[in-house]
Amino acid sequence: MNRQSRGARGAILLSALLLGILLLGGCLRSGGKATEDRPADGEPKPIWDFKYDPPITITTAIVDENRPNAFKPGESLTDNVHTRWMEENLGIVTKFDWIVSKFEDADTKIRLALAVNGKLPDTFSADGVILKDLLKADKLLPLDEAIEKFAHPKLKEALGKYAYTLTEVTKDGRIYGLPQLNAGDEGTVMWIRKDWLGKLSLAPPTTIGELEDVLKAFSEQDPNGNGEDDEVGLAVPLKEGPWSWMGETDAIAGAYSKQMLSTYDIKLFWNEDGNGSLVYGAVHPDAKKYLETMASWMAKGYIDRDAGMQDASQAAELAAQGRAGVMFGPFWMGAWPLGDAAKADPGAEWQAYPLPAGPDGRRGKAQKPLYGIYTVFGKDFENIEAWFAYYNKLLAKNFGPDDPYFDPRFAQGYHEGYDYVIEDGKVVTVNFEAEGVPKNRWPLEDGSSMDMRWMLYPLTGGAPALPYMNSDAIEKLLAHSDAEVKTPIEQGIKALNSTQLEAAGLAISERGLEIPNRYHGPLTDGMEKHGAYLEKLATESYLSIIYGEKPLSYFDEFVAQFYKNGGDAITKEVNEWYKENKP
Repeated sequence: MNRQSRGARGAILLSALLLGILLLGGCLRSGGKATEDRPADGEPKPIWDFKYDPPITITTAIVDENRPNAFKPGESLTDNVHTRWMEENLGIVTKFDWIVSKFEDADTKIRLALAVNGKLPDTFSADGVILKDLLKADKLLPLDEAIEKFAHPKLKEALGKYAYTLTEVTKDGRIYGLPQLNAGDEGTVMWIRKDWLGKLSLAPPTTIGELEDVLKAFSEQDPNGNGEDDEVGLAVPLKEGPWSWMGETDAIAGAYSKQMLSTYDIKLFWNEDGNGSLVYGAVHPDAKKYLETMASWMAKGYIDRDAGMQDASQAAELAAQGRAGVMFGPFWMGAWPLGDAAKADPGAEWQAYPLPAGPDGRRGKAQKPLYGIYTVFGKDFENIEAWFAYYNKLLAKNFGPDDPYFDPRFAQGYHEGYDYVIEDGKVVTVNFEAEGVPKNRWPLEDGSSMDMRWMLYPLTGGAPALPYMNSDAIEKLLAHSDAEVKTPIEQGIKALNSTQLEAAGLAISERGLEIPNRYHGPLTDGMEKHGAYLEKLATESYLSIIYGEKPLSYFDEFVAQFYKNGGDAITKEVNEWYKENKP
């Protein structure tokens, strides 16, 4: 995030503070009123301190998947410590219009509401075809005025800097949704078993050629020392193609080309060709170089033969079991899953290394998308200011007491006995038994930590975050590990183990290698009609080449099939959008 001058930032925060006091002190359209009590000295209440009286209700909907460790016995999604806290302290009641177990069921509920002109929840998440249909049906609340009046200054700053995140929810010049922003600091690093490098007298690889030598040694020289031929060099999930949330091979593609690859999502990755037009990276001729390398490694036994059936978590099991020595992925992998390797081998030591260069010295990786799904609001929602008041409180939790929206009641955590326990004056959030917390005061009977996400974020669709908001804290604590921790972000970074922190610093240092997706428009008509087939075609074609079932020359036949079966239409639509929205 760009740093503003101290004076400009102060002016923005002061303006937001004064505006918020006026807004929260006035009558709401619902008939509720934010309390107007003033301290004895007559000063206005701080912006974080509000309560709607009488209480207001905000309706939402949620996909309630498997959520272990989310609630204590007797509590539920609809009645828990946080829902009660919100009503008692904020005057906000959360009501669920529906709770379903599958995303498809949520889509069905929305489609049914659209078909019968039924009422939608006040706020819910949407993307893809559903989002497109909602916009077409004019069922969403425009947000331009609300963003200007009520949004946290840091959120407004991010939406201005990353304005492309709004294009999919912009219609006729108006904004109809908020992107659920990601921190975006999970760019790929190369993880390698450092102890295996030492055992086999290998230097850390700096090029693709050197990486292949390491993969060969790890696959053939029994680095785990069990006397069995059960190792592979690279742990990688190929079930979902080159791009995933963990175990991705974007760095292999980036060593050969500026074209980034995804076969599992028709909206990722669209890159510029030599003429300034966008092309789907998976059909660009440069993808052959990636496929040639991956096919060679598969044929030589450097990749597990089951990789084509494995997702990211399954691939990670090879690394955790001491059966693979290289895996690409985010900085946090240094704790889980790679940290689990010490269970099988106490001497296991994973370390992050710089990405390898290709034959021409090129290095590259994918920019993790900074947004995905959107938070939208029903057209008849009358309490948008209350939603922002709650969202701002959660966002400010990241930035600590200096943020005017920071609620000091959350200074230690959200709820004592849930996400933290105070023992002998110390805040304990994990390892309760080791920290001497009596068993009857553990958040959960088995001593594990509670997953508070389900309590805290039903109205916001997830934990509020801003792009690259962790970077300053990572750099600060890398430079001075004993530096004073002043914000919850810094507390979170401080909690990383040394392996993770070093990897996070490496990821930041290589941010300039990131290749972004250039298409940020809506799901086009062609994508809606042909996307699922083309994704399947691309993923299966890549697998057939990597497994050697088809020769590398089959790539050209795949590309022809791609364009013949809807790829031409989609490429035309994407480039028509790009002409109007090119930065």
